[in-house]
Parts: sequence; structure tokens; C-alpha cells
Amino acid sequence: MITEKPGTGPPSTAPLTAAVRQVLPSARADLERLVRIPSVSADPAAAPHLKASADRVAALLRQAGLPEVDVLTAGSSRPAVLGRRPGPPGAPTVLLYAHHDVQPPGDPADWDSDPFEPAERDGRLYGRGAADDKAGVAVHLAVLRALGDGLGVGVTVLVEGEEEIGSPALPEFLRAYRDRLGADVVVFADADN
Repeated sequence: MITEKPGTGPPSTAPLTAAVRQVLPSARADLERLVRIPSVSADPAAAPHLKASADRVAALLRQAGLPEVDVLTAGSSRPAVLGRRPGPPGAPTVLLYAHHDVQPPGDPADWDSDPFEPAERDGRLYGRGAADDKAGVAVHLAVLRALGDGLGVGVTVLVEGEEEIGSPALPEFLRAYRDRLGADVVVFADADN
């Protein structure tokens, strides 16, 4: 049973709230930069864009404090980003997952604006990948920045580049890098709304 001393309450969330508010502008800017990269995994001609997207994600993870970051492939996989920050001795490891590839934009006439140029309307950001799933990457970056050295856990980040085509080479990738992917808990940031 957990009890509190009389006159004390739960710890204040004010410092965390302030830290999150502080990093939101950078998370938004990161998201907009990522949306501008047409990383369509279903289009073989977009391979250079997938590589550029993976390279950008890797650079952002390094800037967010991960000391070990690589852009990797296994077999026929599209580029994925694998980053790691060890935790204190005995601390659990959290694996954060997202993907940087997007669906094809389809007919430009179906868009109110360029699908690869982020546009804000009514308080929402529109663009291919703005939600699914470059927002997931931005959320992970925001958390890493907001918590900084205060994480208290080890963190591994996997941002794959072929989820939108069913992750056909992900099993091979997971086998190839299993020694770097061990974790106590996995957090998936993959949303479409």
C-alpha cells in the first residue's frame, strides 16, 4: 500500500508541462520538415526520398540526445532508423516505434493544397504523413527533448520505412538487429487521425 505523508500530495507536473510547452515549436517544425519529404515506400522512384527521410530522422534523433543512431537496412528493406540511449544501470528499456514512409498522395485534385507542403487549416496540420506517421516521429522527438537527461530509462527508437506497404522485410530486419532491439516495453506511435 502506498501512502503519502500528511500535507503532501502527488508531485507537481508543472515542470514537465513547461518542458513540453517549450519543445512543441521544435516538434512542429520537425514535423513540417518531414512532411515535405515525399517518402512514398510504394514508389520505387521515391527511393532517394526514403533515404533522405531516414537521414533526416537520424539527424533529428541525434539532436534530441541519442548518442547511437544509424540508418540501416536488412536484405530488401527500405531504410530504417535505429537509435539508442542506454539508461542507468538496472533501468528498464523502452522501445519507441514509428515509421517515416507515407502513402502515395493520389490525385492532386483531391487535395486542397500540395500534399507535401504542410498547411494549417482550422488549427490542424494537413499534408501527406502529417498524422500517419511522421507525427509519431515528432512525438517521440518531443518526449526525448522534454525529458532530456531525466528519462531514467534506456530508450531505443525504431523508425521503419516500409510500414505503408505492409512491412515486408521487417521480420528480416528484426532478426538482423535483434541484439539492439531488446526492450521491456514497446510504445507504438502510429496514428491516422
